[in-house]
Amino acid sequence: MSLQTLLAFALVLGVVIVIHEGGHFLVAKAVGIYCKTFSIGFGPKLLKRRMGETEYAISAIPFGGYVKFAGEGAMEQVQDAGTGDSGSDLDSDGNPIPVHRYFSSKSTWQRMAVVVAGPVMNLVLALVLTTGVVMVQGVTVNPVTTVGEIEIGSPAEEAGLQVNDRFVAVADAEVDSWVGVLNAIVDAYDAQPVPVAIDLERSGQPLSLEITPRIDEEGRFEIGLAALQDTRVGKVKRDGPAWNAGLRRGDLIQSIDGAEVTTYSQIAGIVNASIDTPLDIVWLRDGIKQSASITPTAAEVPIDYKETRTVGRIYYEQYSEARQVSPVQAVSMGARATWGMVHQTAEFLVVLVSGGASGDTVSGPIRIAQFSGEMVRWGFDRLLLFMAMFSVNLFLLNLLPVPVLDGGHAVFILYEMIARRRPPERFQLWATQIGFVALLGLMGWVLVMDVMHVVGG
Repeated sequence: MSLQTLLAFALVLGVVIVIHEGGHFLVAKAVGIYCKTFSIGFGPKLLKRRMGETEYAISAIPFGGYVKFAGEGAMEQVQDAGTGDSGSDLDSDGNPIPVHRYFSSKSTWQRMAVVVAGPVMNLVLALVLTTGVVMVQGVTVNPVTTVGEIEIGSPAEEAGLQVNDRFVAVADAEVDSWVGVLNAIVDAYDAQPVPVAIDLERSGQPLSLEITPRIDEEGRFEIGLAALQDTRVGKVKRDGPAWNAGLRRGDLIQSIDGAEVTTYSQIAGIVNASIDTPLDIVWLRDGIKQSASITPTAAEVPIDYKETRTVGRIYYEQYSEARQVSPVQAVSMGARATWGMVHQTAEFLVVLVSGGASGDTVSGPIRIAQFSGEMVRWGFDRLLLFMAMFSVNLFLLNLLPVPVLDGGHAVFILYEMIARRRPPERFQLWATQIGFVALLGLMGWVLVMDVMHVVGG
């Protein structure tokens, strides 16, 4: 594992944990709770320093963290495991901590706010990251308006569209990207449900048609079009086969093993089927012909939650361009992207718990580190988006109703709100210890799966 991968992993893990624990810490401070310890990691403390009433630490087991509050009961005993702390209720000067500053002395709403603040901050972090990437980088679009595929029986076929038709305008508004074409058709029909006027260029001649989108049972628009993607090279993964052979963004691939290629799908089909087989690839850069032998490496791609297939990869993407958007649009797109991550993660958790997903799809620290390294080689923006996805995962996982997780604490407090009494301290201790042991067991299992996956790969 390279230094770059380790640094990327440390950045992802560190930021997500600090933001999560920072949420607990700041809300606890706001309601007057005495915070004994703020630790990144669990177990023995490797580095520690006291500032004010709180001891800040970096601990030996880095996969998580905790904020230790005075008067937290059973949870303090779990947090003290392996740290050498005595668990006394004395402040940094050796004086008794006032009872009114205990976690347990606060109202149910205050305690609930402290508990959920960590996961909520993970969600906020994801929103900030996705919005920031869109605001700085812009939105990625396919800068072509030429038709590449038409679904049989679709509105596009019924309208008379053909492959290689180029969109010029939709509803009298010029279009310059594929997403612009689709959005213009949908927006025009949504505003007034009548056939939408489209202006095309076919074989160099202007042509006007009308298209009527369909709406499926789930309220989604059906058009039945796909763009014609040429052979220009998009983003190239640093240190991948394509990068090492000299391919760069904007290069135009002309042939593979002497056979002309004209679309990205042709290239993908050849590369996917050529694992460990050298391919002679010729491309143009600034009008100058270049060539190299590039060998696709094996990569697993998911078919569903249980199955994967192995294909060849040289690690470059379809050509695209970035278009700047306004701050309001960036926030809107960031929110949609974050919600998409939440929905995708929640769906996976449901499938996993119901037995519909393979345990091998669960990633532990080794594979998370590998993914971090992969993302940073695609670009720092990809690393930030991966951090956002990881943060969303922690948001949902920490809300699971498992003792020792935030969701478990929330259940105890919710019980207190409804029953007007607290669960017995002994029951909370018993449940928390069982939850802690179960969590350690799960972490161990995930780590074993990680090792097996890496060794097997």
